[in-house]
Amino acid sequence: MNGNIEKILYIGVGVLLLGVAFMFFFSGYNLCKDYVGKNNEILSEDRMVTISEERDDFEIRGAEVIHQVIQAKKLEEKKRLLELYSDSIVSYQSCAQIWVSGRSAEEINTSDIDEDSFYDIEIKKDFFGRITEIKYNLR
Repeated sequence: MNGNIEKILYIGVGVLLLGVAFMFFFSGYNLCKDYVGKNNEILSEDRMVTISEERDDFEIRGAEVIHQVIQAKKLEEKKRLLELYSDSIVSYQSCAQIWVSGRSAEEINTSDIDEDSFYDIEIKKDFFGRITEIKYNLR
């Protein structure tokens, strides 16, 4: 008789724990779903995100391209200095590869870019959605 009561209690506790596990799983799932929904709502309200998702081609002035090239050169210089003076491996956030009319931003001189002309932009992303490459082509 005592053995049967123990089995019933063990089974009851097991079912109870299984129910609690399902409850925590689905409550966490609903919280995650709500979080993703709220962020998607915020992104859909952002005008620039909406415009960038609708269009694949953009245009930009040459002055802004010059600024991007200068920033890319500064980041590359910081990366070289960090590699030169750092003994340990430090995680360095890399930026997107920038190409201007088929030439890399590190190779191009800013005087080669006409600041008054317009450039088309091609943006390539990885499967995580991070921008990996930006190509500026003269119109």
